[in-house]
Amino acid sequence: MNLGKLKKAAILVALSVIITFQFVNAHPTSFAPLVKSEKNKVVHISISSIVDAPAITRDPFFEHFFKNMPRQQRQSALGSGFLISDDGYIVTNHHVIAKADKIEVILHDGQTYKAEVVGKDKMSELALIKIDAEDLPFIKWGDSDTIEVGDWVVAIGNPLGFDNTVTAGIISGRGRNVFANTAYGQFLQTDAAINFGNSGGPLFNMDSEVIGINTAIVAGGQNIGFAIPSNLARKIIHQLKTNGKVERGWFGVGIQDVDNELADSFGLPKGMRGVVLTSIGKDSPAEKAGLEQGDVVVEFNGEKLLRANDLQQQVAETIPGTEVTIKIFREGKFLEKVVTVGRRPSDQITSLDISQNKYGIRLVELTPEDRANLNIKGDYGLLVHAIDQTGTAYEKGIRRGDVIMEANNQRLEKVDDFDDIIREAEKRSRPIYLLVNRDGREMFIAIPVK
Repeated sequence: MNLGKLKKAAILVALSVIITFQFVNAHPTSFAPLVKSEKNKVVHISISSIVDAPAITRDPFFEHFFKNMPRQQRQSALGSGFLISDDGYIVTNHHVIAKADKIEVILHDGQTYKAEVVGKDKMSELALIKIDAEDLPFIKWGDSDTIEVGDWVVAIGNPLGFDNTVTAGIISGRGRNVFANTAYGQFLQTDAAINFGNSGGPLFNMDSEVIGINTAIVAGGQNIGFAIPSNLARKIIHQLKTNGKVERGWFGVGIQDVDNELADSFGLPKGMRGVVLTSIGKDSPAEKAGLEQGDVVVEFNGEKLLRANDLQQQVAETIPGTEVTIKIFREGKFLEKVVTVGRRPSDQITSLDISQNKYGIRLVELTPEDRANLNIKGDYGLLVHAIDQTGTAYEKGIRRGDVIMEANNQRLEKVDDFDDIIREAEKRSRPIYLLVNRDGREMFIAIPVK
């Protein structure tokens, strides 16, 4: 073999070694350094609350036998959280502490503290609590916008009461629109194992930074978990720390995605998408700005809109009182409108409610505009905002735009009312029958208990 061939062979061997080395090192050799540095910043949250006693003790038939039993009982639950400051501020999920009347935080070293709620936000599924302590270790936030599908992540939490459990996986997807639109369709999806009790715990990148808050899993799925991205969480947490609540922007419109057929019928340029306005609330910011039903919003402050969630997110994250410029398509022409963003009247869209998880139906509380537009009498009823066509509710005849007035003869004013009825029906193993208003006509629909 001559010298030239030897050099070529040596180069090929060197390249092979480099490529192999890079491939091997694309996989972490160990997560131990990350765990050692971050595990003492993750906390165990124990909550207790007062709940109604089992339904059997309130049945007239059993009253005689159980008359001395208490009508209410104390119930305990567990969750996770993590320290974000050295003076005891802790982030967790809203549903972990939502109904708690007593919250205890157990640190990594076993010290236990009583915690107070600083603020909680059902729509984003985030809560901020605080313990009276100082000089605590705390996490470093990461940039969730830079995390990519396929990147390694590590979850630390307390699933099923097993403290400081560590699981690893990758980012499986981004921008997931799940669980009744919490996080405005921005959920990160991961295959790192997440179980009950992981809720509120951190999801770390390989730089030991928190890029997500573990929130939910798909029931019946395997390694399909969801985390609120850190960049959204930080905005919400700042408001909770400052004001104890979250103020969101509001247009006062009904919105819908523009599919291919709608795009063609509206005459949109080929390949363009947007968000069509299905209704305009009376005296709303949208009406005052001159927006009309049927307008297609294609840009928000220069950013293109592809889905209804994009517009919802942009408006919600805008400080009330801010003027924004939107580009609309109306009757073959592009127009620009300036809208002064209003303050959202209430957090109508619910978080991880039972009806969404079990029946594929997303309910929202009716606004005054909804009642007027739908000609709903009275001050109760829940609007079917969206529905999964593979779910039980759709199978039994519920449709988007229906208003569920009653469930098992009980008027529905809040989504929590419906979820309470589901829990009660599960205890009795009986179907739920609904009084549904559709276009002014009322009907009964029964759905089975899951």
